[in-house]
Amino acid sequence: MGSMSLSSLMKNAENATKDVMKTVSAVIDEHSFVETDKFVSSNTDWGDAVGEGVVSGYARIGDHRVGLFATNPKVLKGSIGKTNAQKIAKIIHNATATAMPIVGILDTAGARFDEGIDAMEGYAVIFRALSEAYGTVPTALIVKGVNFGLSSYFCHVADLCIGLKDAQIASSSPLILAANTKEDPQKVCQSGSLAESAGIVTHVAANEKEAKTILQSFLSLLDAPLAQTKDDPNRTAKSECKTLDALIGEVFDKGSVLALRESYAKEVRTGFARLDGVAVGYVGIDGKLTTAGAGKVCELLNTCESFDLPVINLVNCDGVLTSLATDGAVIREIADMMFAYNSVSVPKLALIYGNAIGLGYTAFAAKACVDYAIAWENAKIGTVSGEAAAQLLYKEELAVAPDKEKAAQKIAKAYSEENLSAPVVAAKGYLDNVIDPVLSRPYLIAALQTFIAE
Repeated sequence: MGSMSLSSLMKNAENATKDVMKTVSAVIDEHSFVETDKFVSSNTDWGDAVGEGVVSGYARIGDHRVGLFATNPKVLKGSIGKTNAQKIAKIIHNATATAMPIVGILDTAGARFDEGIDAMEGYAVIFRALSEAYGTVPTALIVKGVNFGLSSYFCHVADLCIGLKDAQIASSSPLILAANTKEDPQKVCQSGSLAESAGIVTHVAANEKEAKTILQSFLSLLDAPLAQTKDDPNRTAKSECKTLDALIGEVFDKGSVLALRESYAKEVRTGFARLDGVAVGYVGIDGKLTTAGAGKVCELLNTCESFDLPVINLVNCDGVLTSLATDGAVIREIADMMFAYNSVSVPKLALIYGNAIGLGYTAFAAKACVDYAIAWENAKIGTVSGEAAAQLLYKEELAVAPDKEKAAQKIAKAYSEENLSAPVVAAKGYLDNVIDPVLSRPYLIAALQTFIAE
């Protein structure tokens, strides 16, 4: 190797990295890549590890400077060893030190087992670097092909994990995981299933082009929290929004919403958006909260706290979905979520657009938890719903009623009007305002400007 000419070195490196550079080029701005440690190489029992099976360097994505690394599946199947782990950690450390976001592209079959404990130490070096970067600079990982073994855990030490459509992510070999089942090892643990079952994958992308679009949205929000917007801050909705997705579209700046984990814990919507140009995180609830939903909320809160993004709660929650079998997990996960809400220091605003019953109020809209709370004029807020109150508080009256169903409906309506209506709750000092639904956007913008100006 020592006597090899520069032209030979260049040719070997270019041949070995041709395919992975196509992937890198597809997700970065054209002609923006500045490679580092290009000629780092070693001899192994399995052949030359040109570039140590990793491409690293600096680039721009949507004009945002990033530190980038990509494992190369054409070199020893993208396996992780001591030297290439140090190469990956180096670019992560340097990017973190200069406040640059980090983007990693993973396509690796696992460890270089012939290195033994050195490979295990290599994984630890990468995990340490990612852990130090996470919460300090925006971090995003793209999984293309496969990501097996210990490197699968990297996916959850990042703000964003984009899995290409057919990519596989598994902590062990799919052959082992699918053993004694009828599952096809080639199809287990694909991006879509992990996005839906565990929320590990935040986005599933059809190809590198779509992955780049997601990255651009992510970086524009977290790397540039204040931006000019063409959307009118006084824009009002044409009518009352009938769904949470419609409300999200009406409240936030047009074209600014980047949803996270859409197919996981679907009663909760989380993501980033802009509100009159200000980057925010949002938590939308529609229905009863699950333990998975509580974990999803915690992930969003952690990122918002790390990057000083205000949190907007959009609330229609009737409490928690629980059962005897899940109650212990419910207590743990919901308590963790409420601790997170009360620990973050960023401004928190709440809009109750439906019900805020029980925990739905206490966790997401209580004055002790949020800085500013408003509700639609038809919102219902309280300990239990009107229907539940009728059954709990008026059992004797219902028992003797000729038409029990009609009597229950009448009692529920009366109880709601007297105890749960937004004006009644506001009169007790628990709401800052009761608004016409079509004015949701301008009211939230005005409140946000007040709190971020402090």
